Amino acid sequence: MLKHLLNDTAVLKSVQDVDEYDVPTISEIKSINCKFEFAVKNDSTATSSQKTMPARLFCLDEVRVGDIISYDENNFKVIQVNNYKDFDGKLMLREVFLL
Repeated sequence: MLKHLLNDTAVLKSVQDVDEYDVPTISEIKSINCKFEFAVKNDSTATSSQKTMPARLFCLDEVRVGDIISYDENNFKVIQVNNYKDFDGKLMLREVFLL
């Protein structure tokens, strides 16, 4: 199992609903063990600065599209979740893409 690689901690905010003003209603907040990776993109509008968005994380907890992940005082929105299972059909890992 890959649990020993999940050495980062993030806060998962499960979104229940979004109102007419695009403000999410948070139904649950919990801390999850994960592995966080940033994709570095160059910003051509600024002089020699780099942005560290988007990102992805690996975890075992249930994450849904539309949820919010807080990591290192930044909020990221979940845009895609891939589940990886072993040959027995048990969940090995979730790959979560963030923006």
